[in-house]
Amino acid sequence: MQRWLTSPLALPLAALLACLLLAALTLTLALAQPWLGLQLQAGPNMSAATIRQLAPDGPAARAGLWPGAQISTLGGRQITPEDLIEEPDMLPSFAAFGAFLAGQGQLATALREPGGIMLATAAGTRHRLDPAPYRPLHSLPAVFWVQLLVGVFGCCAGAWVWGLRRDGLAAGFLLLAGVGLMMSAHTAAIYSTREVALPAGLFRVLSGLNHLGALVFGMGMIGLFLTYPVRLVQRRWLVLPVAVLGLWWLANQLRWLPDPGIGFQLPVVLALAVIAVCVALQYRATRPDPRARAALRWFGLAVLIGAGGFVITIILPTLLGLDAALSQGFAFLFFLPIYGGLALGVARYRLFELEDWAFRILFYLGGMVVLVALDAALITLIAMERAPAFGLALLAVALVYLPMRDGLGRRLLAAPGGRVGNVFRAVTDVALTPPGESRVARWQALLDAEFDPLRIETGAAPSRPQLTDDGAALELPGVDTLPPLRLVWARHGRALFSPADLARAQGLLEMLTAAAASRHAYETGVAEERARIAQDMHDNIGIQLMGALHSASAGRKDALIRETLSDLRDIISNANRADLGLDELLADLRATLGEHLSAAGIALDWQASGTMPARLPPRLAHGMRSILREAVGNALRHSGASHVRVRVNTSPELLTLQVEDDGRGLGTAQPATGGGHGLPNMRTRADGLGGSVTITAAPGGGTRVAARLPLNATGTA
Repeated sequence: MQRWLTSPLALPLAALLACLLLAALTLTLALAQPWLGLQLQAGPNMSAATIRQLAPDGPAARAGLWPGAQISTLGGRQITPEDLIEEPDMLPSFAAFGAFLAGQGQLATALREPGGIMLATAAGTRHRLDPAPYRPLHSLPAVFWVQLLVGVFGCCAGAWVWGLRRDGLAAGFLLLAGVGLMMSAHTAAIYSTREVALPAGLFRVLSGLNHLGALVFGMGMIGLFLTYPVRLVQRRWLVLPVAVLGLWWLANQLRWLPDPGIGFQLPVVLALAVIAVCVALQYRATRPDPRARAALRWFGLAVLIGAGGFVITIILPTLLGLDAALSQGFAFLFFLPIYGGLALGVARYRLFELEDWAFRILFYLGGMVVLVALDAALITLIAMERAPAFGLALLAVALVYLPMRDGLGRRLLAAPGGRVGNVFRAVTDVALTPPGESRVARWQALLDAEFDPLRIETGAAPSRPQLTDDGAALELPGVDTLPPLRLVWARHGRALFSPADLARAQGLLEMLTAAAASRHAYETGVAEERARIAQDMHDNIGIQLMGALHSASAGRKDALIRETLSDLRDIISNANRADLGLDELLADLRATLGEHLSAAGIALDWQASGTMPARLPPRLAHGMRSILREAVGNALRHSGASHVRVRVNTSPELLTLQVEDDGRGLGTAQPATGGGHGLPNMRTRADGLGGSVTITAAPGGGTRVAARLPLNATGTA
């Protein structure tokens, strides 16, 4: 029980129940009056009262009256247009107000006479009416319900904020304003929608409470804007508007002031002027604080529009002796933007430091009000049994209110989305931009488009994205060469950063990290390919061109140039790339070497056997290719053979190469070393791969070159 009492829902729920009880009291007082079943209005040129409408089942209809009939007397008293006015505050003097109350008292007493009341028309007919002791619910006009619901809504909204932020002066003043609005609206609902008259004492109390409620609303709003968003005055000065308006109300009740205009309308107009001045001062004071200014811009404008609309249409014309431009009951609708703006401000700008959960609590309280109101309406208006009525009301809340609440909540609580269709393209553009100021500028432009911050500054390198300063800043870690950044004030100072903004920032960083990793992989591949080309050019092309340059033999020179062109083609096509299979590499070598031998009239016998590995290491593939090409090239240049036989055999651990020709052979003096540089180069390549090369005489004459290269040895450079 104690835990529930300290929960955030306890006070708003208690305030809601109190508001509903006061609304029930207001409804009871409105229904506790005698009922004739007619609606009266002033005749043309403010002449005698005219019956505008009759209830078919009411006492007036049963007495034979008809719409349009003019009433001359009711209960022996002449009915005047002043008896029908909606708000007696428009009367020019306290004497006129006293005469109005006296007339109301006489009519109310006559309506309660046990024998009924006599009504005379201008046509000379007389009708005895027997008023019903209580007014039925359906006889209350729409303007009554408008005032009742506006009062409940204002009080509940103030209690909602105060219950969740009970330690703040601003929340207390907002609650005071809500109580004043309910007091003013509910009392006006009773007497402004009366059928004919109310007892004089009740009318006087209701009118006084109406005046007090209007001034209490002004006290609350003045105190609110003296303390929120910035404290403008010291705490002791906050009692000044309460004291001034309270004494003004007391002087008006005691008739110490010249007339009702000065006693009531003037302080209301002055209170609105003070509110406007406080809002202007707050706007100036919040200049260095965008969050506070955003809250003020939202809520202050709503208050000025709401309260100003009521004063301009009702209070100011009365003070100037003019007719009101709108029915006072419907003018209370001007107050709804105030509390609607309050709810939206909490959802969008954390007004009064409240989070999204506070907005959800308001929706839950609203659901309770809807449920109770529907239940009461079904029981009262349709005369339905209580159990079916509650079930039907619960079904309506579940099928209509809850989906509507969820849809509205998603619209209000969701942060504005980014450029979904272009965000990936923008992130990729940032990742592919070379490091430098241009890349940083592109990254900041993307963040500006996504979050519209007031400013972007260098951050403190957090390990991950995080909200700081209660959502006023969003800090992002550095990515790749981009520096850490700090985004200040979302939506250009109009809102705080939300958890949804944090999640979106995390997604952007993940995309940027992945794109930067892809760029690094691409750049690494490019660098490796350049290094490979440079190495191959150095190892093969340069040496072969140098050999061709210094070769005295034209045939040797031509052969070297042809080999150089072949090497250039292999370098371009990356014939020794790591992902080239052995069978593919051997096929390429067979085609190239066969072309050279065929041009010289030498036949090629090529056989490959054993288990071919799927891939060869790059250095091993390049070494095998160079040894085979050098061995076949020697046979082409020096042997004078007509036939060359190539055998390639693979086992799980060893690659064996054998090139044999039927030419003149090496001679007895050169079995081990051979002549020129070709044979030593083959041995050097094989030694570097951990293998060996032997050059011997073939059994049938000619030369045999045999190489053994291990498949699992790395060798030396």
